[in-house]
Amino acid sequence: MSRRSKVVLAFGILAGFGISVSLAIIAIGGGFSAPLTSFLSPPSNADLWTVGENIHPGTELRYSLTALGGHNSPWNSLVGPSSLINATVTVHFVRSEGNLWNASFVIENGTTSKSGTMLLSKQQLTNASPVSRNFGPFYLPIESSLLEIRDIDLDGPKYLVVGAEWNSLTIGPIGSTISAKILDKEKIQTPAGAFTAYVLGYTIGVKPSKIWLSHDFPLPVKAEVYNAQNQLQYKFTLINART
Repeated sequence: MSRRSKVVLAFGILAGFGISVSLAIIAIGGGFSAPLTSFLSPPSNADLWTVGENIHPGTELRYSLTALGGHNSPWNSLVGPSSLINATVTVHFVRSEGNLWNASFVIENGTTSKSGTMLLSKQQLTNASPVSRNFGPFYLPIESSLLEIRDIDLDGPKYLVVGAEWNSLTIGPIGSTISAKILDKEKIQTPAGAFTAYVLGYTIGVKPSKIWLSHDFPLPVKAEVYNAQNQLQYKFTLINART
């Protein structure tokens, strides 16, 4: 091999190494920990998801929800004083008011029906108005279940890419850390239809907690979450959607 060929080969190796390192830095910087093969196509802005995206005036989501009162979630400082068992929860984004959504909630829990209106910020759907005393016992279990994704995505947006790290939290007296990350991409069937969803998962006790997210919806389409004692905290499924 001539001297010139050796120089060209060396530059080629260094250039390839530089590209690999750059891709790794991009991936790691975005909280992405997928296998090396995925580094060749690192996540882009198109892969980002955040709470509240793709909402339009008139967007309506209806869920079947069970949220057990008194659960102690590692993501949410709220402790629900009441339970919703096989309840139907409808969230209707009525209209836009500047940087806020005027959202109505209707909760049907057995023979009880309750409704209330909240102002939610367009960023993260956080509460921008107080909860009325009559509506509070019904709204609180929704906050600590269906809306708990706001706390997991606290500093969003996040990547919907397998291997993407979302958040970590220190729990327990010994300060152990759990990590929530995108575990899988799968087709799921719900009463609202079939969707391609990404599985956000973490494990506190033995039973894994899973939350299914789709680019098409501003809130998860499905969830099944357990506490450190392996007791169900909440589960919900999208049963109807109007976007």
